[in-house]
Amino acid sequence: MKKINKNPKVQILLATYNGENFLRGQLDSIINQEYKFWELLIHDDGSIDNTIQILKKYENDYPKQIRLLIDQKIFSSASKNFFHLIEQRSKEANLYCLCDQDDIWHKSKLRLIIERYNSQDNKKPILIHSDLSIINSKGKLLEKSHNKLIKYQKNIITKETSLYYNPVPGCAMCINSALADRITYCKYMVMHDWWILLYAVHQNTNILYIKLPLVKYRQHSNNVLGYKKINIFILIIRLFLKIPRYIKNVKKAYSQSKQFYDQSGLQYFIKLVFSQLKMNL
Repeated sequence: MKKINKNPKVQILLATYNGENFLRGQLDSIINQEYKFWELLIHDDGSIDNTIQILKKYENDYPKQIRLLIDQKIFSSASKNFFHLIEQRSKEANLYCLCDQDDIWHKSKLRLIIERYNSQDNKKPILIHSDLSIINSKGKLLEKSHNKLIKYQKNIITKETSLYYNPVPGCAMCINSALADRITYCKYMVMHDWWILLYAVHQNTNILYIKLPLVKYRQHSNNVLGYKKINIFILIIRLFLKIPRYIKNVKKAYSQSKQFYDQSGLQYFIKLVFSQLKMNL
């Protein structure tokens, strides 16, 4: 009979950069989690606003749970910053939750993740993710379900579909130590969360989806990568009026995909466009 650790240790990995406007709200939502066996590891990517001062205040107030990693390293990249945090993670933790600086966590987020985690064989790679609701810069609800917005792509994640689209944003992603130990940075990745998902599905990871929106994902002008409701006309405009940028992004996605599946650039492009049209029709 499998012995269950009822209180596994969670390490939250928070990458920050000029986040003073929304950072306190995110930190407070972590502190107010129903599940209390967590610690927060933070690395800042060279903020020039009051982000560091805010982080140091919270670190001083919660010294046993919050640690700001000071190492003078600046990446100018959210993906590199997150992978740095993964490299610097505590090996004593069982689970690692990626965390954005401007979202708000539902108070039951960690508790529900732990419940799913405790039902699994944690010696095997595990990725747990949830739905999100979408809010604007003032906290007003824009969409109740991100999964509904993207035509329920979270329900059908496969090796094939993940080559062309990532339905699992990092802010809703949690990985266990078995998966974290295997993941390494790759220069071909488009974004850290997409790369982690691709690696996970090709390593036969147990991917678990929680249908409840456990994160309020904030949309604003400073998002590195956000989700917006796009109709077919906007998609066509992107294709024809922003062709150079679009081709550059497709090339990056194609280079990333080749680390897992070999096909021609034309084949990839056709399948990518078809995938985008399918989601937006």
